[in-house]
Amino acid sequence: MKWIYVLTKAMYFPGTFMKGFWEHLTCRILHIPIYAADRYVSRNVLSGHVSMTPAQTPAKAFFACLLPTVMNCIVGFPAFAAGTVTLGFLGVDVIDPLSGSFCPLFVLYCLLYLFGASFMCSLFPYTEDIRHAWTSVYGKDSQVSVLGKVFAFLPSCILAAGAYLEKYCVTWFLSVGFLVYWILT
Repeated sequence: MKWIYVLTKAMYFPGTFMKGFWEHLTCRILHIPIYAADRYVSRNVLSGHVSMTPAQTPAKAFFACLLPTVMNCIVGFPAFAAGTVTLGFLGVDVIDPLSGSFCPLFVLYCLLYLFGASFMCSLFPYTEDIRHAWTSVYGKDSQVSVLGKVFAFLPSCILAAGAYLEKYCVTWFLSVGFLVYWILT
């Protein structure tokens, strides 16, 4: 399964690269030491991630997972939405129905969709990082207040589920499946 993950990260390299960049930037801002960040797109399971030490506080661990996800979503969602709405819901097709000729905007919308999908398929943190964040916020030795736990619960659940979906390439298969479906219908 590792080779499929590495292949999908290489195919969607703009989002993979930016996810690694956002993680690196967030770790620098939060003063979390980094083992290695020489290549954001690599041939291992850390493709799109940086190798960081476990964060010292629960807040740093939580925000080290959340902030890169938010930044990648802010950059990728507009292109993803433009491609999704025009291809999936408005039905822009290869052939223009009025003139019967090739529609060049179809190619543009496919490229927008793929660019946005590259960011949306690289949203979530590395599974080890979100597990550490979950343990530091919800573990039995946690010093986080009830209000902090309530605030972090829903984002932590989404990040954990998304990290595993991304690890097993479910997000990539869904993005390619929807594009193929929209092109064929």
